[in-house]
Amino acid sequence: MLRHIKPGMLVFSVLYILLGLLLLLAPQAVADVFCIALGLLVVLCGLQSLYGYFKKDNGSIRTAVSLLLSLPTIALGMWALLCTVQSAMTFEWLLPLLFGLMLLVDGVVRAQSSFALAKRKGQKWWVVLLLSIVSLLCGALLACSQLLNNRNVDLLLLSGIFLLAEGILNLCCTIYIAMEFHALDRLDAAKAEMETAAVPEPSPEAPSPAPAEPAAEESAETDLPDVPAPELTTEPPEPDQEPTADAAT
Repeated sequence: MLRHIKPGMLVFSVLYILLGLLLLLAPQAVADVFCIALGLLVVLCGLQSLYGYFKKDNGSIRTAVSLLLSLPTIALGMWALLCTVQSAMTFEWLLPLLFGLMLLVDGVVRAQSSFALAKRKGQKWWVVLLLSIVSLLCGALLACSQLLNNRNVDLLLLSGIFLLAEGILNLCCTIYIAMEFHALDRLDAAKAEMETAAVPEPSPEAPSPAPAEPAAEESAETDLPDVPAPELTTEPPEPDQEPTADAAT
């Protein structure tokens, strides 16, 4: 069963559960951490552009554009790092969008697993498909939450609830799919053994008799020895003898 478990799905399930709990317990701290990570990423991108400017020919247009982009990027990243609380409030709208995209990807992956289970004729594959549709709907709701512009709902709290539910759901579905594939493999192996046992073993072949020679044609001509046919000669008849003069007296 372990070979059917995807380690990546288990890792993401645990991360979803932990992230959901953190968003429920300390949403502002999670927002600050994400803001710091975003600031570091932006600063690194700006430094890379600045390094490319000094490394290449300074007279080209491309290096000039790289310099113009690197300085504002570094400034934005530094502002995000120094003003953590304020920047977290500024970039807070990115978090539901990011979490929504994560749920969408997870729902698509689970839908593919349900299709693979249906192809193997597994049981309750449609339940996995329905749960993947639920994940897709939740992800779309989080991704489009800013379009609704509803300030009465705490988006970080809602994201924490969705992520916690998604982590538990993903963990259960991953284990169930692995168990189903393991059961199907055992069933296929049992069927193969039964088919092998049902086929009789071929008996050793007896030596085939030599082909009979064609019977000789029985005929009188071949059985009897060859005897030459008698020759027929036509001799003239002998003349009658004349009576002798000296007859007996």
